[in-house]
Amino acid sequence: MPEISVIVPVYNCEKYLEKCINSILSQTFDDLELILINDGSSDNSGKICDEFKEKDSRVKIVHQKNMGVSVARNVGLDVSEGKYIGFIDGDDYIESDMYEFLYNNIKKNEAEVAICGIANIFMKNNGSEKLTRQISDFSGVKVLNGEEAFSESLKSKIFSVNPVNKLFDKKLFDGERFPEGKISEDAFLIPKVLLKANKVVCSSDIKYYYIRHENSITTSNFFDKDWNVTEAYLNHLNTVKKHYPKLIKEAEFRYFWSYTYVLDKMIVSKNKVSKSDYDKALKFIRKNIFKIIFNPYFSLKRKIVSCMLMMNENLYKKLIIKVNKN
Repeated sequence: MPEISVIVPVYNCEKYLEKCINSILSQTFDDLELILINDGSSDNSGKICDEFKEKDSRVKIVHQKNMGVSVARNVGLDVSEGKYIGFIDGDDYIESDMYEFLYNNIKKNEAEVAICGIANIFMKNNGSEKLTRQISDFSGVKVLNGEEAFSESLKSKIFSVNPVNKLFDKKLFDGERFPEGKISEDAFLIPKVLLKANKVVCSSDIKYYYIRHENSITTSNFFDKDWNVTEAYLNHLNTVKKHYPKLIKEAEFRYFWSYTYVLDKMIVSKNKVSKSDYDKALKFIRKNIFKIIFNPYFSLKRKIVSCMLMMNENLYKKLIIKVNKN
């Protein structure tokens, strides 16, 4: 039985997949299995997976029709045999010691989750790369309880809800799975999983490299499913109101933020956005403008541009479009 199961959803990422897989199989911590879920790829990704399986007995492959990243990760959880679970995206890559680093932090701190830093790799259309460190409000190591980790996942200052730079005790996923048919699936699940942990150890050391593609249609255009992010954080807000009232500011921050995210995406989208969708987001922000202004977790910049939205909607739109282009 492997100690760690690494789950990689694979969908049409042939250009980056070999680098991703090699970075996992060359880990200094080698007591792991690599579970590749080929989610109906139409390029050579499935073939690449098969080639790695032939070369390394630690590789498992599931070929399935395209059902989305949530289903792929859930299938990986179902077939995994490791005591600990890691997730990697098929076009990203990791440092050679990432899982040894995370595993040692779990053992040293008697924790159920370990987290490391992420660096963003911005890929230009011409193939060039630009590396930037993910913004973090700390350096070093923090050990948090589950409630504190839940809070930090909402504030997204030390770490985000993205599962890829984390190592989890598999028991935390008992009765928990990624929601199928939704986007922002991480936002639905990961805060709940962190809340179940007794200890979460977080380090600022960068071990994960997250690829961001220039002009990605999924990040620049608005789709109806983008409303899922508001649903996810409304769920957490309701949980906080019932059970963790002292976290209300953090939960409100993330819920209000989700509407600013949706509105800004509508503004820069090349897809047609319905007036009812736009008005829904705009009305919500205007209704909660004072809560946004006085919430301690919104940045000063966001508070200023939110006030701008109240005074001059067209100027706000121009600013958001300019920022997005940059």
